[in-house]
Amino acid sequence: MTDTAHPTAAELFELSDNQLRGRASLKWSTVEPDVLPAWVAEMDVALAPAIIDTLQNALLRHDAGYPGQSDDVVQAFTSFAEDRWDWHIEPEHISFHVDAATAASKLMRHYSGPDRSVIIMPPVYNRFYDWLAGSGVKPLEVPLTNVPNGGFFDLDGIEAGLNAGTRVILLCNPHNPLGRVFSQQELAELADLAHQYDAVVLSDEIHAPMVYQGVEFTPWLTVSDTARKTGIALHTATKSWNFAGLKCGIAIRSATGPWPAELDPTMTRTDTGFWGLLATEVAFRDSRPWLDTVRDHFQSQTDALQRLVAQHLPGVTFHPPQASFLAWLNFRDTDLTEEPADYFLREARVALSPGINFGDAGHGYARLNMGTSTVRLERIIAAMGSAWPPR
Repeated sequence: MTDTAHPTAAELFELSDNQLRGRASLKWSTVEPDVLPAWVAEMDVALAPAIIDTLQNALLRHDAGYPGQSDDVVQAFTSFAEDRWDWHIEPEHISFHVDAATAASKLMRHYSGPDRSVIIMPPVYNRFYDWLAGSGVKPLEVPLTNVPNGGFFDLDGIEAGLNAGTRVILLCNPHNPLGRVFSQQELAELADLAHQYDAVVLSDEIHAPMVYQGVEFTPWLTVSDTARKTGIALHTATKSWNFAGLKCGIAIRSATGPWPAELDPTMTRTDTGFWGLLATEVAFRDSRPWLDTVRDHFQSQTDALQRLVAQHLPGVTFHPPQASFLAWLNFRDTDLTEEPADYFLREARVALSPGINFGDAGHGYARLNMGTSTVRLERIIAAMGSAWPPR
């Protein structure tokens, strides 16, 4: 990679297989040497230069203690939210946590009703099931409708759950694995339902920085006055800038909305990863050009994937995502009779995320990670095509 302030996508994603297999993180280190991994949501990308400099400087200072003040991180995030989403956030409404999962778990335990249930809308981020189990609550599944065309809220099903006593809705927007960015109108209708039944909406918005150009993302707390009264938003830089292992989650509340008094921001901050806090600050403040380059690359990857799937996997479909680097491949109208991820791991040596892990609604699907170079994406789909159609 050339020594430039703002590397190109080709430079950022030029890492070789050998370089990636040398990583100790999950995506490449846990598959066999002949497998191409396209599963867990890690990117095959070089870190933003400003993040590298910040972490190296911390090492040179021998600076690896507990997190200290967070004013600079708050300023970086609120400035990013104002610039990108026209979202004005008061600093006192922000708190830091180990990660989004930890914040969500504490909030679900606090707000779930007597039946200890939480509404989720599968197919949905597979780790939601782990979050719920670890929180001692159970999922009330209200599947999205019309998934082949992007996925839409089943408001009647959600109201039935609320009417039966469920008091928490766990929302994923932008959606994982569908890549759907819900409209302001859709979110407002959901907020009205939640308010009617005195429910709390936890809006997981961690993929928001990677919403594609031309697509409008509406943060939950900007949807309406009603949404501000019902919701808490969860954010992080760790997904969009690819440093999930450093741990830093952000929770945002409103002056009129819910928040447990026992969650003291000065206490939850010390649980956060110190280097995660440092990286989060420099990501939101100084690494926006890197983000834009990566985001635009994924938008191009979506176009490439449409062409590659049509060429190598006839009969397989996916609805183009509006954010991030994940594609939800639909095998339901093909002759494949087994779990797609199992089939392609065995026959093509490609690792995908099994659709069934995203809820029963994921049967007959698989999630593919496009967060790699265009050349490697072509290799992945060509390898899958070598085993297609199923014999």
